[in-house]
Amino acid sequence: MQLHTRGNWSSRDDRRITLLWLVIFLAIVVTGFSADLHNYLHETPHPPRIVHVHAIFTTIWLLILTVQVLLVEFDNVKFHRKFGWFATGWAALLILIAAWGELSWEATNLHTPGTTPAFLAIPAGNLLSFATLITWGILLRKNLAAHRRVIFLANISIMTAGAARVLRNVFHLSFHTPVQAFFFFYSGSLILLLLMLLWDLWKNRVMQQFLIGAVYIVALQVITMFLFFNPTWTSFSRAVIEAWGRFTL
Repeated sequence: MQLHTRGNWSSRDDRRITLLWLVIFLAIVVTGFSADLHNYLHETPHPPRIVHVHAIFTTIWLLILTVQVLLVEFDNVKFHRKFGWFATGWAALLILIAAWGELSWEATNLHTPGTTPAFLAIPAGNLLSFATLITWGILLRKNLAAHRRVIFLANISIMTAGAARVLRNVFHLSFHTPVQAFFFFYSGSLILLLLMLLWDLWKNRVMQQFLIGAVYIVALQVITMFLFFNPTWTSFSRAVIEAWGRFTL
């Protein structure tokens, strides 16, 4: 297998398959949140307002991502590059609002049956992965093939909530062991990572940046699963959530 650091193929050759990855990504995320919409609207206790703001910001981010892919698909690369700076600023805001929203939701539901403060590890890992990869992807913008793959990896790393909701609300699955929990939360991202890898292997386009990013995502996922079942992390996250609740709710 040949590893590339720059694409020695036309950037147009990656466009149509990137559109397919986007369709699969959106199908999983939209299906998951659509299936959970009734539960979200009738949660007890009601979610803090920042959670609704987070939902709006995330929806707009999905639209931004779609527009960026379509701009390239329809050969408007010039505007794609200009709009990319707006997307960069939105991504930074999204990270802050997502962290605020998650901590506020956790604080509101700290004593709700069925919730555990250890869950904080999962969104924290997702946001760390997204922040790292989106930054790297922006720095790679002059390396089109690597830029495209790393930016998409950043989005794969935050599809956990949508994919897990598909398994819970559509297929009515749950988990009881760490291995089951790993696949419950991360099966969606793992499927997309595998499909992307198989496609690039078939086309002999496997990039070093893609492999590094994919390994980074999976490594963080393994770490978050370890923390999720770790009593020390549970105590620590409870203390963080309680402190957040005292000062913000």
